[in-house]
Amino acid sequence: MRACCNSVSLNRPEMLKLDSISKSFGDKPVLHDISMEIDEGERFTLLGQSGCGKSTLLRMIAGFESPDKGKIWIEGHEISSLPVEQRPVGMIFQNYALFPHMTVYDNIAVGPRVRKLVEPEIEKRIDELLEITHLQDLKNSYPQNISGGEAQRVALARAVINRPKILLLDEPLSALDPSLRKHLREELVEMQRTLGITFLFVTHDQEEAMSMATKMCIMEKGSIKQSGTPADLYERPKSSFVANFLGEINCLNGRVEQKTGNMTTLSLGKSGKIQFIAGVDENKEQQCYVRPENIFFYSNQEHNQPMNSLEGILISINFFGNHTRYQIELADGSIFKVSLHHRKAVQHKISRGDQVRMLFAVSDVFQINEN
Repeated sequence: MRACCNSVSLNRPEMLKLDSISKSFGDKPVLHDISMEIDEGERFTLLGQSGCGKSTLLRMIAGFESPDKGKIWIEGHEISSLPVEQRPVGMIFQNYALFPHMTVYDNIAVGPRVRKLVEPEIEKRIDELLEITHLQDLKNSYPQNISGGEAQRVALARAVINRPKILLLDEPLSALDPSLRKHLREELVEMQRTLGITFLFVTHDQEEAMSMATKMCIMEKGSIKQSGTPADLYERPKSSFVANFLGEINCLNGRVEQKTGNMTTLSLGKSGKIQFIAGVDENKEQQCYVRPENIFFYSNQEHNQPMNSLEGILISINFFGNHTRYQIELADGSIFKVSLHHRKAVQHKISRGDQVRMLFAVSDVFQINEN
């Protein structure tokens, strides 16, 4: 499957291209016919469960592994056979791999010293990067005396000092606590904008991927399931795997009762009826989906768009800090989930066992046509 987005490609030159990449370790296939294009200046995220092949793909671009089949281009130059040191890429690993016996300055200087740059040029580059990464005061500190966030910035500076065309990041935030991860995600995005380097970021964390990426693709068992902007994948998933992987969904099963133009009425049996926008045949069994955060409880407020309405019995309420999750049992016994941010407060108190009415926009219902 080809992971690209032509609407952006029209405006930006292509930075990375993978063509039909496959890889096996022994008799175990790891990557299957991966084709992908990433534009210059993107923050592109490979998202998938552990073992899906995303880190192997990253290592192949870096040159640590070789594909069994397929080719890799950077800026139009085929690099599949180039050794690691000749590839125009930088890489940041999960543990940052800083040298404990070297200062921050000397850790960053490793690459250009290997390449025999003169020391005044090295110092000039490092001073620029120390300013961008806010590490000026730690220039002579050792890794054991700096924080996790500062270590990440040192690793970033070391990875970009040789001015790579693309920076590969292999789950660099996975070992950090949640509050620090969120802060460092924001720092990474800001530094990428400042540096202007294309980022290819590997993670298994959905929130991390969607908050950082300008584009992303979801991998499963060595294949690309879907690619696009985070909003595209979240709002218009092309498979139930993608839909479920990016967050909770409600699945509504029914039979198409009526079609009027592009408006379709779906009978849910005992649970009622809903409408959605799609062209499907009458009397056809159909599944539709709606995200829990797009649902709210009935109030007297007027709405300027067509709405669906369902009723059921509230069976659970779970508080999660920034939102509350409700589970409602519909008349047919199926469970419907509602997720309300606390700014969208329920107008009147509801409790377990109450009969409740839920509303959601017709436009928020989507279907998935899997091949």
